[in-house]
Amino acid sequence: MDQFQTREERGIHVHVLPTDKFRMNTIVATFTQELCEETVTPLALLPYLLNRGSEQYPTPEKLQLALDGLYGASLFASIDKKGERLVVDFSMNVPNEKFLKQGEGLFQKALGILSDVMLRPRTEADGFLAEYVQAEVEQQKKRIAAAVDDKINYAGDRCTEEMTKGEPYAIPRLGYAEKLDDVTPQSLYQLYQDVLRTAPIHIYVIGDVQPEEVFAPIFSVFDMEREPQVDFAPVKIVHETSEIKEVVDRFDVAQGKLNVGIWANVAWESEDYAAMQVLNGLFGVFPHSKLFVNVREKHSLAYYCMSRLDGHKGVITIFAGVEIDKIEQALAIIKEQFEAIKKGEISQEEMEFTIAGLVNAYKTAMDTPTSIADFHLNGLIAGRIRSREEMIEKFQRVTIEDVIRVAQGMQFDTIYTLRNEEGNHDA
Repeated sequence: MDQFQTREERGIHVHVLPTDKFRMNTIVATFTQELCEETVTPLALLPYLLNRGSEQYPTPEKLQLALDGLYGASLFASIDKKGERLVVDFSMNVPNEKFLKQGEGLFQKALGILSDVMLRPRTEADGFLAEYVQAEVEQQKKRIAAAVDDKINYAGDRCTEEMTKGEPYAIPRLGYAEKLDDVTPQSLYQLYQDVLRTAPIHIYVIGDVQPEEVFAPIFSVFDMEREPQVDFAPVKIVHETSEIKEVVDRFDVAQGKLNVGIWANVAWESEDYAAMQVLNGLFGVFPHSKLFVNVREKHSLAYYCMSRLDGHKGVITIFAGVEIDKIEQALAIIKEQFEAIKKGEISQEEMEFTIAGLVNAYKTAMDTPTSIADFHLNGLIAGRIRSREEMIEKFQRVTIEDVIRVAQGMQFDTIYTLRNEEGNHDA
């Protein structure tokens, strides 16, 4: 894959990847902020609020009509948590005008819509439009409630929340429901102004474009006074665990959840990152992984059992859906599989399947423009830019000895279980 061509002005970084692989041109624009308890709740509202309408396109309906007028262009806004950073994200797809008979100026028009949504929201009385703020507050309450109802992800979030208590990583992506009613149109608008002035802005353009024809228009429409924040607080990666924490939540559930938080003590920027990804693949990513084969298939103890590595924080989380009376048995086998990896009880076939699976996953992920942009942004946030080719080469060089070495530095930290309510039988 060709490399991005990058230019920066006033803390606005524009990354352009010319490619004829896609029939659409994609623009991804992001604001990055530190995760902070005081600001996470209003920040998480911003992308949804801004996407409701702007000065030129004041309602969702008019915004959609404008997008439809660009041969079905699309615009999405979201909030993403990357380690201990919060990313406000806008992604826009517009057909490449080279494939249209009457598509002249499509990219410029799309950029105009995107910049209007991001920079010129509807306002009143020195704040955002109150009607829109209240509507998004109510929607955010529903999103947070839905996140609690999704017990698989809820259990995973609760496990890492307890594991990283006191660190920014424990802060939830969507903020706190109890703080939403404290958000006012004026306070939210002031925060938005601070973000525009100080946040690192990364704008990606991926498609059949000429970089020199892209840089100038983007810097022109994002022409604003800036005092960009240069340094964020460092992320604590390496942890020492003196004793394993055990946490139990109780709900009216028929199926239990077992989650285990493990400090990998290796993150994205480390030379051992590829080896840690191979270890995680051997442990619980693929159908041949030890957790799947032993916990789910061999002993029939779990409806699902998998592991997930967060490369920004150096955390591996195990997710398992287990009958409540079999939680302890499943946990024992999970620990056995981890010890087996530490002892090097890994076959050459397991290694080959795992490396092939990781290589394929990286190749597949690079088939979509938004994934390409996201991979690059991950590197920027983590402090080390990696290419797909580099990672594939490193996977292919990982040995069983490398896996054993990184496994020796890992520590179990938190065992979280979600069980049925007190008074119900566990059988």
